This record gives sequence, C-alpha cells and structure tokens, in this order.
Amino acid sequence: MFLDNSFFALIVFCLMKKLLAIETTALSIASINPKTTQTLWSVIFEPQLLNITMSQTKTIELTINNIDPAWNNNYEFHILPTRKDLIKIENRKIFGSNIAQNLTQWKHNFTIDAIFLGHAMVHVDLYRPHMKVERAREFVRVTVLRNVGASDIVFKAIVGAFVSVIYISYGAALDLIDLKHILVKPVGPAIGFIGQYLIMPVLSYLIGYFLFPDMIALRLGLFLIGTTPGGGVSNVLTVLLDGNLNLSVAMTAISNLAAFGMMPIWIFTLGVLIFKDGNLDVPYKTIAYLSFSLLLPLTIGAVLQKCSPLISKRMTRFLKPISLILMISIIIFAFAVNTFMFKLFSWKIIFASSALPWIGYAIGWVMAKLCKQSSKDCLTIAIETGIQNTGIAIFMVNFTLEQPLADITNAVPVANSLMTPLPLLLIYICRKMYSCGNEYEVEKKPQMDEMKDHEIEAILQ
Repeated sequence: MFLDNSFFALIVFCLMKKLLAIETTALSIASINPKTTQTLWSVIFEPQLLNITMSQTKTIELTINNIDPAWNNNYEFHILPTRKDLIKIENRKIFGSNIAQNLTQWKHNFTIDAIFLGHAMVHVDLYRPHMKVERAREFVRVTVLRNVGASDIVFKAIVGAFVSVIYISYGAALDLIDLKHILVKPVGPAIGFIGQYLIMPVLSYLIGYFLFPDMIALRLGLFLIGTTPGGGVSNVLTVLLDGNLNLSVAMTAISNLAAFGMMPIWIFTLGVLIFKDGNLDVPYKTIAYLSFSLLLPLTIGAVLQKCSPLISKRMTRFLKPISLILMISIIIFAFAVNTFMFKLFSWKIIFASSALPWIGYAIGWVMAKLCKQSSKDCLTIAIETGIQNTGIAIFMVNFTLEQPLADITNAVPVANSLMTPLPLLLIYICRKMYSCGNEYEVEKKPQMDEMKDHEIEAILQ
C-alpha cells in the first residue's frame, strides 16, 4: 500500500522539484529594488549559495571592487537581508572612513545567523550623501533549513507503516456484495461523490487562488487536500454524533476507490492551471503509470480476503481503531517533530484550513436535505463531504518536497487536520451537555413529585 500513497506523492514530485528553484528565483528578482541605480562598482560573495540550519551561524567573505576614489571616503556600504525574520546579519556596515582613499578594492567578512526556515537574499547597498541608493547586482542566496534528526526518520517510518497497513486492511475489508446493494440505490454515495469530488476540489482551488495568489506551494497543498479521499476519522466522528455508520463506511470505501481515478483527473484539469502559474510541466506519463500501479494494495487485500479469511476479518475488525490511531499519531508526531510550525500558521493558512472543511459540511448537509435524506444520513453525508484525508497530504509533502519547502507547505494540511473536527466536536459537546441536562430533569421530576405529594398530605392532615 505504500505505493498508493506514493502515487499521490509522486504526482507532485516532478513538479515540486522545479518549484523550489522557481520560488527562489522569484525571491531574487523581488530583492532588487527598481528605484535603485548602479554604477561600475560591484561585489563578490563567497559563497554565493548558502545552506544553513536554524540557530546556526556562518561567515561570508565579501569583496567590493571598483571603489571610486572620487567618493572621498564619504560613503557607506550596507549589507542587508530581504527577510529579517529569517536571517540576521552581523558586521553589516562598512564605513568609507575605514577604507584608504586610494584603495579600489576592499574585503570584509560578515556573519549570517539563521533564525527561521525559508529563503532569503543578501545584497549590498551603497549610500552617499545627496545621491540615490545604489544596489549591487550580485547577491547571496540563503536557504535556511531545519535540523533533521532521528525523529524525522521515525515520523516518516510510522506514517508510511500506518498508511500501508490501513490500505491493505481496506482491500481486505471490501465487501462486493454490500457495495452492490448500496449501488442499487446509491443516493447517499452519489451525493457524497458530487460533494467530495466535484465541489471540494473546485472549492479548494478557489480558496487557494484568492488567499495564496503568489504562493504556489500553499495553493497546491490546499488543492491536493481538496482532491484527496475521505479520511478514516470520518467513521469515528459519525459514531460519536450518532450518524449512519453503514453509510459512512460505504461512502469512505467508494471515496477511496474513486480517488484512484479522480485525483489524476483533477491534476489534468484545475491542477494544470496551478502548474501553469508556476511555469511547471504536468508529468502525464508518470501519473498514468502510477494510476495503474494503485491496483497493487487492493489486490493484496483481496488476496488476503480469499486465501486467509481469518486474517482478513481480524484486519477488518481493527481497521477503524487503526485509522483513528493513524490520524492522532500523524498530528501528534507532526507537532512533536515540527513545533516550529506554529510560527507558520498565518491567518490566511488558518482561514483556508478552516473554510475548506467547514463549507464542505454545509454543502453536504444542504445537498442531502434537498434530496430528502433522513437526519442521520444528512449528518453522515455532511461529515463525509467535509473531511479529507490530510494524512495522505502530509505523507506526500514529507516524501516528495525538498526542504525547507516541505516544512513550509506542511503547515496547510496540519492546520487543516486541526481545524476540521472543531465544529463536529462542538456539536458533540453541546449534545452531551443537553442530554446531561435532560437526564437531570428526568431524575429531578420524580423527586419533585414526591415532595409535592408530601406537602399535600401534610396540608390534608
């Protein structure tokens, strides 16, 4: 099953390889101020490309060439970063008074302190009295990375193992007879399919388009969440809220089966627009090949069901607990390994991560009501429509994207996994409080009646 999740991951593998270089190039272009001018002076950085981990300090050697003696030592060179929140520069000013007037070249060492992950540029500006600021064309491209340790390897291994077991179990749990009965009158699954695979991808694309117009990685991350199948936690939440568990399981199964074809379709359609915005090429042959390879985990599960019914039943029995453990484990491990991620939660990421599932709940509920489904089925369809498998999205990002882009992009599915269950948990808590209140009233009423009887008896006596 490792392969089916790798399919989703590898869909974007070729794209994201180029994405890092594109965003870095965009940063270098943005770092040049169009209002500044440049004379014949120039600079040389050594090195020109710098990879540095968070909390690390490195030294850069700067050589300034063609210093004009006519400036009469009345000038300053300032070494400036494009992102002060990512890196800090020490020894960043060079005063002309410290340079002999006849010198045309000067060497200077400065240090870069890495604060937070991301991409930044370091450039040199020349300040002279009553003159426009001049900026050197040369710059240092800095990439701040996170320290990757054993915990990251363990995280990837746990996620990969859990996902593989779940989908093999899913193949073993498939009941073609039950699916046939559901397909005879597939109103609920049809509504869920329309909501999850026709509305949610478009919704995720539009939210990303308006909130992240210049951040291709976040747009793609949100879009991939919108195209993923329903998560196993939807079954758990359906049980907690007294929904239709049978319908939930059937919709989850159909959703996962449909994902094999629907995700490539969306990559070929709306996905192309995202790739075009990033000047990326769509790997058609790779997607087609990997779509075919998705049959492997299902085949393994089906073989287990036929050849070893006992093992198949055991795997099916533990499918829901394993699904719940998977979702909880991914969230816990993601935050344990990536505590830095709280700093990445901008209001746009929080809003996008909340809007996608919450609007999905509303759309699913309205469609089910219009189709005159029961209250339980409406609740179930709403849950299945709004919940996406963020575990797959996190899996894709961790196994495909280069750093630090992977860590930055992970903020979207992690935030989504946190915000998705909030309204459902709120409903669950309110129901519990209401039911407790009713139980209290039910217990209190006989006591009140008994007290009134005693009062009546006392009056009569």
